[in-house]
Amino acid sequence: MSTVKLTFSRYKQMRLYSTKEKMKVINDVNELLSNKNIKHKEHPGIMKPRLVDQPSWLQKTVLKVLHEKNISPKVIYNCSRRLGNYLHHRYPPPEKEDIRFKMEEVKKKLYGNETPNLNNNLIFENSNAQRLLKCLVYNWAPIQYDTYTSLAYLTNRSMPEYSALYKVFNEIVNRDKNFTPQTLFDFGSGTGTVMWAASQFWVDTIKEYYCVDISKDMNELSEYLIKRTVPEIKQKYVFYRQFFPASPIPTYDIVVSAYSLLELPSQISRLETILKLWQKTEQYLIIIEQGTNAGFRVINEARDFILYSKKARNAHVFSPCPHDKTCPIHIKSNYPCNFEIAYLTLPISEKSKYKRESYSYVVLKKGKRPENDLKWPRIVREVLKRSRHCICRMCTSSGKLEEQIFTTWKNGKNTYRCARNSELGDRLPFEIEEVQEKNKAMEQQEIKEGEEFK
Repeated sequence: MSTVKLTFSRYKQMRLYSTKEKMKVINDVNELLSNKNIKHKEHPGIMKPRLVDQPSWLQKTVLKVLHEKNISPKVIYNCSRRLGNYLHHRYPPPEKEDIRFKMEEVKKKLYGNETPNLNNNLIFENSNAQRLLKCLVYNWAPIQYDTYTSLAYLTNRSMPEYSALYKVFNEIVNRDKNFTPQTLFDFGSGTGTVMWAASQFWVDTIKEYYCVDISKDMNELSEYLIKRTVPEIKQKYVFYRQFFPASPIPTYDIVVSAYSLLELPSQISRLETILKLWQKTEQYLIIIEQGTNAGFRVINEARDFILYSKKARNAHVFSPCPHDKTCPIHIKSNYPCNFEIAYLTLPISEKSKYKRESYSYVVLKKGKRPENDLKWPRIVREVLKRSRHCICRMCTSSGKLEEQIFTTWKNGKNTYRCARNSELGDRLPFEIEEVQEKNKAMEQQEIKEGEEFK
């Protein structure tokens, strides 16, 4: 009888306790917070800035260019809004297999399962078939950036793109303090926002800006801005080309593709370009797009290609992911992994307004991930702040999405206040701690069952 009691007691003891994971602030940061050397809202995982200031010269320059071209600010403003809306809803071009699949769908809708044995060209001479196919297949076309369209792009997209790039560069500066780039390669350079942002951090060290954009008018506009209004950048350090260089040599310390991948005509073209960019990379490759589903999809496509392709390899994700595994958001969610930055619009034809730019990005670095890398979790959804607790949804170093409820009594004051003061995109200087929690309901059940054995 005693043996039965002992075995049952051990079994109940196992059920009484459950091992759970909780997060707590790392010791170094906890000590700084406890000694009041830093504030909770300034913990080392905060990704600043929250708002990016306009370059002092930008507004006057845009108005000056419009005056020289004899273009009304109101007209260009309205055009820029239409262009911005079009770009926000832009998708990558459909692949041949996708079009073929959609064509089969149209056939079934028109003729049912008994599809006539007709040539596709004959079937799609039917106006109903054409209309259905147009609804199902995205009508992608390259954008021709002439002088007028380039100015519209400058008016609408320069500030949001500059702001997102500034924040990404700022994270590299704060986390890799020994990084002093001397060369920069900008694919799809457009109006030059990559140069503007980079010059805020490395103007004294960068001696070559290599800009590639197929639009001659874009290159001329960018050169105009650099010559006359961006005093930080010396013109002799800037080189413009319309086509990608044939040789992978020389390499560049920073290689950037900003808001350009959706302009390429096919997936093969995108992957070939990404491989060329990686071959041009000495240290950092930065890819950034608008934070839409389409933008996130091509970012994740580039990320996976570099990490898992035999042609690339020798890479790890510097930011935003704390891991090199498959993206859990791409697998489990219908929403993109994106982040936000606030900015002030250009006062062209109307007053400046505060807006937020949503962007998706990846920063890939050459070489394996260092063993001492701080794989802090990153907040990938807005923090839900409630009474006496907050809820954080994070991407962790295990390659999983985690949701944690933070409270003072469970996680401690410093951990809770750090979590509550954080926002989307911030890293949390936390480590995982395994704890055993006693189940009160099971404890009461054990008492009752124990009494029955007496």
